This record gives sequence, C-alpha cells and structure tokens, in this order.
Amino acid sequence: MNEIRLYKNYIFCFFSRNREQKFSSLNCAYNRGDSDAIVKKNRNFTSNYLNKKKIILTNQVHSNIVSYVDKNFSKEISSDALITNRKDVLLGILTADCAPIIVLGKKYFGIIHAGWKGLINGIMENAIMKFNSLGETENHLNVFVGPHLSMDSFEVKKDFVDNIKKKIKNYDNFIESKRQKKFFNFSGLIESKLIDLKITNYDISKENTYTNPEKFFSHRYCYVNKIKNCGRQISLVGINNN
Repeated sequence: MNEIRLYKNYIFCFFSRNREQKFSSLNCAYNRGDSDAIVKKNRNFTSNYLNKKKIILTNQVHSNIVSYVDKNFSKEISSDALITNRKDVLLGILTADCAPIIVLGKKYFGIIHAGWKGLINGIMENAIMKFNSLGETENHLNVFVGPHLSMDSFEVKKDFVDNIKKKIKNYDNFIESKRQKKFFNFSGLIESKLIDLKITNYDISKENTYTNPEKFFSHRYCYVNKIKNCGRQISLVGINNN
C-alpha cells in the first residue's frame, strides 16, 4: 500500500491510511479519534519505514506561507510549505483530500500542503519563489503530486466559484458543469500552475481520495457519510543516506 519512492539522492512516500495489514488505520493526526499514543506510534512507523529520521511538521492553516527549516525551526510555526537542505530530518504534511506536493531540487527539497484556498492564494508560487531564492532554478526542480480529491468528486457551489473567480483569471477552465452540478478541476489547476511556473518535470497522481475510502482518509467522504472523525494520512520526504 505504501510505496517508497527514490529519486536521485531523495526518498519520499505518499502514505495511505493502511499499515501492512489490510484496513488497519495509519492515522497520523492528533485529535481525530485516535489516542495520542496511537498517533505517535503511527508517526514512528512512517519514519522507520523510510529512514528513522525525525519528522518535521508545521501547523497547517490553508495559507500561502512557506517556512524554511533550519536547525532552530519550531514546529509551532503556522505555514503550509516546508523547505530545507537538512540531511537529518524528514519533512511531512497531513492530508485528507488536499494535495501533498513534493518538490526536489539539486540541493534543497520541500513539501507543500495544497488545499484549494492555499492553491488560489499562491502557496505553489511562494514555494517555488523560495526555491529560486535559494539558487534552485525551474529546470532543477522535480515535482510529485500525491493522491487528492479528483474533479468527479469535487462538487462546488456558487460561493466557491465566486471565490475562484476573484483569484484565477481563467477560472472557468477549471469549473465543469454536468448533471446540473458544478465540479472543480483541482488537478487541472495544479498542473496549470506548474506550467505557468515553467516547471516541466512533474508527475500528478490520478488517485482520488474520495472514491478510495479504504485506502485514503477523505474529509469529504466522512462529511457526506456522517462519519464523525476523519484521520489524516502523512506524506514524507528527505535525503536518502543509504
């Protein structure tokens, strides 16, 4: 279920909600129905699954704020993207429909939590700008987008369309009407932004978190099916020291 991926000197994984045993939870978020002890155990499992390094997370707030992780980094910082060149840590984010985005450069690597709010407000642009300020040019960067909410499951209302319209000039390219409903092409906007940012080396997962509830935590699935607590899967990236 959880495939470790290696790219050059990096290692990363978009974890599912499952451990090795089928359907056992790998929730990595506190206050989502599991005890703190279980969540800690799950996070240790994911770290050990890669290379047993300390996991660095941030307080995700659906913003466009990017944090640089130096040796004095505090996880109390609120942001939605992390960038570093530290060899001793794994950068991580938690998702349940939002897109986990991993960015790998020549010397620096990062991870982005992209919900629709952060996406339309520039989280991807700000992250790439930070990479540029560190000396990474677009042709150095390789981007991997993990499982997220696909268009067929991303039904939206008028207020959502109005919000998109304020921020995205060609917003109507990402809103599709069918069956007298409107749907948001989340993946399409991510790809469009990558192209605008002149990033040519990218891979976008086609896995839909909503239609795979046994494999992924999905906030929308839980809401529609009146499930009280929705966990979060973790995505991790770091330098491979092996």
